[in-house]
Amino acid sequence: MGKLYKRGSTYYADYVDRQGRRRQVSTRTADRKVALARLRDLELSTTDSGPHETEALSDALDYFTEVTCAAKPEGTRSSYGQKARHLGRLLGHHPLDSIKREHVERYVAARLGEGAHRHTIHKELVVLRGALRAAQARDRYHGSLDVVPRFEADYEPRRTYLTPEQFVRMTEELVARPPANATPETIAKVEERRAQRVLHCMLIAFASPRVGELAAMTWEHVDLRRNLLIVPRGKTVSRIVAIAAALRPWLEVFGERAGWTGPVVQPWGSMRRDLTLACARAGVPRVTANDLRRTFASWLVQQGESLFVVATLLGHSSTRMVEKVYGRLDEATLAAAISRLPGGGPDCNAGVTRDVRTGGTRGAGGNAIARAAIENSVENPVDSAVLVVPRDGVEPPTRGFSVRCSTS
Repeated sequence: MGKLYKRGSTYYADYVDRQGRRRQVSTRTADRKVALARLRDLELSTTDSGPHETEALSDALDYFTEVTCAAKPEGTRSSYGQKARHLGRLLGHHPLDSIKREHVERYVAARLGEGAHRHTIHKELVVLRGALRAAQARDRYHGSLDVVPRFEADYEPRRTYLTPEQFVRMTEELVARPPANATPETIAKVEERRAQRVLHCMLIAFASPRVGELAAMTWEHVDLRRNLLIVPRGKTVSRIVAIAAALRPWLEVFGERAGWTGPVVQPWGSMRRDLTLACARAGVPRVTANDLRRTFASWLVQQGESLFVVATLLGHSSTRMVEKVYGRLDEATLAAAISRLPGGGPDCNAGVTRDVRTGGTRGAGGNAIARAAIENSVENPVDSAVLVVPRDGVEPPTRGFSVRCSTS
């Protein structure tokens, strides 16, 4: 509620506007009744006959997640809904037009006190800004989006990916080995479970679908005649990916078994946990399903594929995420780049002081080092996987889905 005060003989109005800012303006009158009427006009806005219609922030968040974002992928809406619940818990009771920057800053401090990651808080503020923007479009919020402060996420993207050799070792450990006294029936179940999980990992590492996209993939999306795999629309657009040579035999075997109908893979609810255990048993870096997508991108980038092509295969609209998150270079690729600097040939004497005799011999030329590094580096994922994968690794089982195990 605003109030009046005097300066000399003139009344001044002290009130809070719709942006939550305190205002002090002259009513240009010495008549108290007139000044009170003008104060009321200022509070209601001189162009409106009454107060703006507004709503609680909790209602605005519900509208944003359920209506504004209705056309977004299920994963995105689920993530927004999770962030909105934290906002509603701490700020939901506030009417939209009463929200001030101080409220949001206190929210950030409270979430930090709860131990929330800065990147999580950054995403929550993105949802808050989106809800306020949507409320503006519906004439429910009449303030400024500046009430949401800029908040640095300090986001450090994951860098983990596997080399082809590490990938093979990981797939060999996707299921714990059966005990030595296991029955043939138990061994068969273990081998079947491992084969299903290897297919999961092969599809992600050689075709790059996200987990949700892979779950929606059916055998109708697999065209062996044209050697194409259609990745259904998930978080982004659907896309067509050529079937890698290492992946094709797996699709042939599992497709024939399924009669080319139904889902390509079976549900794998404990995928994160099982991948963690498999990596520990194999002695390789711990990976998630998204790290296998990074593996796919890194193999291509390391072979010199253009970032635009890699981004397209990943389902990204630009190369930014490939540059920042997905495309990782190995030491051999970086060494090869250095060898291309001027003077990197075998006859280069750059940096040698001719007037000083030395007892040593000249080191190997840059190009020779680069050739050796390239020959021992990660090969092309399509060609090399066929070469480096042992028969007991990720080769598709063809005799009743049997693979050699520790008890054989």
